[in-house]
Amino acid sequence: MSANAGEGEGDQRRLLQKEDSISGLSAAAIASPKSTKSPNPASSPILRQGYHRMDSSPGLDDAILRHSPKPSINPFFENDEQQLRGLGISDRRTSIPRVPVGSRTSMHSPTPSNPFVSPLDSPRITEPSYVYNGDGLARDTPRIEEEQDVTKGRNSQFTEEFNTEEDGGNKGMENNHSHNNHLDCPSIEQFYSKRASWLSISILGLSLYSTIFSGIWLVLAIAQPRYGRNIRSGGSFPPSTASTVFALFAKTIELSFVTVFVTFLGQVLSRRSLAKSSRGMTIAEMTMRTWVIQPGFMITHGQHLYHVGISFLGAITLVAAFIAMFYTTASDALVSPHLKFGGWEHKMMYGSVQSSYANPNFIKANCQTPITAVMDPVEGGNECIALDYAGQAYHNSIAYMSTWAGIRAAGGTSTKLAKRPQAPGMLYDNTTVTGRWILINTSDINAAHEKYNRVINNVSLAMPHAGILAAALDPKNSIIQPEDLAGVGQYSMRASVISPAVNVMCVNMNKTELKPIVYAEWEHAKTNSSSIPGQKVAWSGWESELQVLPGQNYTNTTVVDDIFEWGEKYGRQTPIFPMLPIDYNTITNISAANYSDSVYLLAKSPNITDYTLCQLRSFVSPSCSTYYNVSGTTGGHIEARCEDEDDDMAYSKSVPDAPTVRSSDWRNVAAQWMLATSMDSGTTNANASIARLLSQLIVPASGGLNNSLPSLAEHLSVMIGSTLLSSTTLSSYYHYWDHTDAELTEPEYRPFNASIVSQQYTSGFTSKWEGIFYIVLLLVFATNAFCLVYLFMRSGLVTDYTEPQNLFALAVNSPQSHAVAGSCGAGPKGEQLNVNWHVDRADKSGHFFFKNAGRGNGSVNVPQDFELRKRPSGISRSLTSYSRLSKKRTSFL
Repeated sequence: MSANAGEGEGDQRRLLQKEDSISGLSAAAIASPKSTKSPNPASSPILRQGYHRMDSSPGLDDAILRHSPKPSINPFFENDEQQLRGLGISDRRTSIPRVPVGSRTSMHSPTPSNPFVSPLDSPRITEPSYVYNGDGLARDTPRIEEEQDVTKGRNSQFTEEFNTEEDGGNKGMENNHSHNNHLDCPSIEQFYSKRASWLSISILGLSLYSTIFSGIWLVLAIAQPRYGRNIRSGGSFPPSTASTVFALFAKTIELSFVTVFVTFLGQVLSRRSLAKSSRGMTIAEMTMRTWVIQPGFMITHGQHLYHVGISFLGAITLVAAFIAMFYTTASDALVSPHLKFGGWEHKMMYGSVQSSYANPNFIKANCQTPITAVMDPVEGGNECIALDYAGQAYHNSIAYMSTWAGIRAAGGTSTKLAKRPQAPGMLYDNTTVTGRWILINTSDINAAHEKYNRVINNVSLAMPHAGILAAALDPKNSIIQPEDLAGVGQYSMRASVISPAVNVMCVNMNKTELKPIVYAEWEHAKTNSSSIPGQKVAWSGWESELQVLPGQNYTNTTVVDDIFEWGEKYGRQTPIFPMLPIDYNTITNISAANYSDSVYLLAKSPNITDYTLCQLRSFVSPSCSTYYNVSGTTGGHIEARCEDEDDDMAYSKSVPDAPTVRSSDWRNVAAQWMLATSMDSGTTNANASIARLLSQLIVPASGGLNNSLPSLAEHLSVMIGSTLLSSTTLSSYYHYWDHTDAELTEPEYRPFNASIVSQQYTSGFTSKWEGIFYIVLLLVFATNAFCLVYLFMRSGLVTDYTEPQNLFALAVNSPQSHAVAGSCGAGPKGEQLNVNWHVDRADKSGHFFFKNAGRGNGSVNVPQDFELRKRPSGISRSLTSYSRLSKKRTSFL
């Protein structure tokens, strides 16, 4: 072999090495000829074929075709390690599933301007290649390739477009068929799914589910339904289960929403990339699906927001990403059941009634004691209620005096009765009671002194109806109790029922004025000696001498008959006391049964010479309502609300013109209470502690109430208020009793008007600031509805080319492009994110690939570049679908 031949061979090898390592334009096998003058193809050895993706270097074809026997080679390319390679796949050792064209070429050209390619001299067996049969399957079979004229090659549109556009647009290469069609990868599956396909049906199903339930969630958040007894502790649907179920549904809505929106986004971009008249899609737009799936991507790749965030579709995606992030939070704040108060609800309630008001026999029979009537048939019931009265009275007294002790330490309070401490009480040992001072206009001491020239301490106290507690607990009224709400619930009730009341009027009188009603001070009275000097004590049978004068029905008259309403004019009998008490003592009168509805107390203060006579009587007031509040954490509280014009639940509002009715039965209850509390201990000068306390509360003279000390009438009202509560237990809610018997053998339900506000498990916000989440629920529903309409209006789905697996398959089978040059290592940056791309298809082979649609957002494709014709082949349906989709008009998305 000559030196020239060796030198020419070396130059040619280096040139072909450059072509093989840089351009990637052809995969032709290169054989070393024996001589540059007379090549002998028959004797040339067969070389192993190399397969390469084609390079995107501009003008590279010209460089190859304009070579000479001794081309000038840049020394840079002589080093294999420094050779620049294209962005495609290159492997010299193995074949790839493409159709290789194994041809031996002899490159010689008289001048660079007249290149030519010599055909193969003889047939040879190529390496195995993939051949696509009519059934769409690839067969790996060897084939014998006849030598052919490359000018009659079957280059596809994909190869042609790549050669003409990606290689710098060299028009001189349009008819050059030296390149192979090994990059053609016809799709074996349809890129279009019909509406009846499983994929389309499943997506539409998810969209319908997400739309319906996000709409339900929005309605629940707005309507804020109350679930009542449907969600309660110990029921079939406890609060913990309800919370889990609501959270589960919210999560499924969120997941379906993300799935549907990502599908919608992929359809918009994929259809845009297929439409000829659209601008295609950019890399930044391809990443928008990641915003919704992986919101942190917007932080780590903020530059993408700059490129597409201000577009209409980008703005929609940005909103969808945020509302998807906060949907479960919004559901928990606005839809998941929370304990919450509702509004006042007016309803008709029912309560058990068995007796008239203040029936002493009924009260005695229902007193809870282990001492039965058999064990003590005479006083068994009396001793039970006596203990109850005494315990409640002393309890109330201690609580009331404790309040006043604090007031005195603070410097006092008002002398106006309405602004002074209200009466305390206790019911069933777990419910606190608050009474209300009523008839305030009759309680002015100064006004009464001006009228009667004496001290008159007159107060009236109303207590709540105790029967309301039983009604609130009655299952008939279906009120959820705190124990039904894990012990933390609360509700309030206003009942339009009568309120029991007591009037205590204490009048200061001197000894002379009291003489007509004190037996020991009468002439011819039988008295006993006493250890107290000057004191007259009535004998033990003094009551037997009490009688009215012939022809009269009432006892002696007094100077205070008009104040106490005694005598024939008022139809009420005067009381008679056996004797006058000494200082710090009290004496009672409970025997004035005929024509009387009151009990009396006579007390002596050490601070004044006068005595004080107090009258106690009860009535039912129509000017009040009963307010009951119960909480699982603080217990129950019941109170009377009276003489409030704004109280629409006052009994007088339910029963107009209802009268104030005095009770004659209550005096028997009060008599038992006086005996139990030792109010009559003054007959024996016992100096009882309660009598000593009460006597020091007597108002000494005119000047009004003491601002740091309760009056005698106030304290007596507080102590005896417990009898009002026991008198209304299972008693009538009305101002009348409509039965002939004072009590019934079995209780019966009676209705009354009521208003209830309660805590129940309810949908809706618990704090005002949570209302901002309404925007999230609204936008999710609106976006779901929009996506549903969009998907329904489209007759099926196209392949989503933004999905990673589809994007990868399309990208690796697409030609290289200078538009993304240098991005293979760290990814696209800057304006590369704005390059527009279309999904194109080779009209002969059915190969799909990415095609650069321009350098910016403003460039569009020439419609002729995407013209496809329906061809009668195995992929004709796919071609038809593509042709139809590629002709779609530009969408506003």
